[in-house]
Amino acid sequence: MTLFSLLLIAHFVADFYLQKHSWIMCKVKNKQRSIGLLKHMIVHVILTSVAILLSGITLDYTSLIALTVIIATHYLIDIWKTYQSFTLKNFLIDQVGHLLIIAIIASWLGGISLQHAADTIIAFFNTKTLMLIGLYLFLCKPVSLLITLSLSTYTKQFDESEKANEGLASAGEFIGYFERGLIVTFILLEQFAGVGFLLAAKSVFRFGDMRRQSDRKLTEYIMLGTLFSFSFGIGVGKLADYLLRSV
Repeated sequence: MTLFSLLLIAHFVADFYLQKHSWIMCKVKNKQRSIGLLKHMIVHVILTSVAILLSGITLDYTSLIALTVIIATHYLIDIWKTYQSFTLKNFLIDQVGHLLIIAIIASWLGGISLQHAADTIIAFFNTKTLMLIGLYLFLCKPVSLLITLSLSTYTKQFDESEKANEGLASAGEFIGYFERGLIVTFILLEQFAGVGFLLAAKSVFRFGDMRRQSDRKLTEYIMLGTLFSFSFGIGVGKLADYLLRSV
C-alpha cells in the first residue's frame, strides 16, 4: 500500500504540478516528436524512481522492469491523448489508464497475488457497500425523472419566453444529483446541520433568481422542485440509515 501511495503521489505531482503548459501545447502540436513530451517523461522517470526507492524496494532487475512498464505505458497513453479532443471523457480514460497500470505494478512489486486482490475487492463490495451504491444511483436519474414528471403539469404553464431563460442545459438536474447525494451523506454521518446549511445556501441563490424574474409562477415552481428534491434526499437518507443499521 505504501508503494502504491508513493507511486500515486509521484504521478499526480509529475502530471499536474511539474508539467508546464508549454510542454502540453508542444505535445498537442508535435505528438511523439515533442520535446515537451520528452521532458515530461524525464520528470516521471525521476519521480517514479524516487517513489520506488522510498518504499524500500531497491532498483534491481525486477524494479527496473516495473519502472520501464510504468514509463512506457504512460508515454503510449499520452501519445494517444494528443490525438484526442480535450474532453472530460478522454481525460478520465487517460487518468484511469495511468492509475490502473500503477495499481498493477504496485501489486506485482509488493507481492500481492491475484487471489488476494480478488478477495480484497469482494470484501469491499459487501452488502452495505452495494446498498449504498444502489441508493445513490436511485437518487440521481430515477429521482430526477420522478421530480420532472411530478412537475410536468406546472412546466407546461410556462410560455416560450419564460422557457428561454431556464438556464444551462441539464445544470438543474446535476445540481439535484449533488444536493440529494450530499443530504444522504450528511444524514448517514449524523451531520444534520449540514442539511440545514445546504438548504440555506440554495435558498440564497434561488432568492436571487426569484427577485430577478419577479414571477410568481417561476418562484412557486422553483420552491416545489427544491422541496421535492430535499424530501427525496431526506427520505432516502433516513431509509439508508435504517437499512445499514439493520444489516
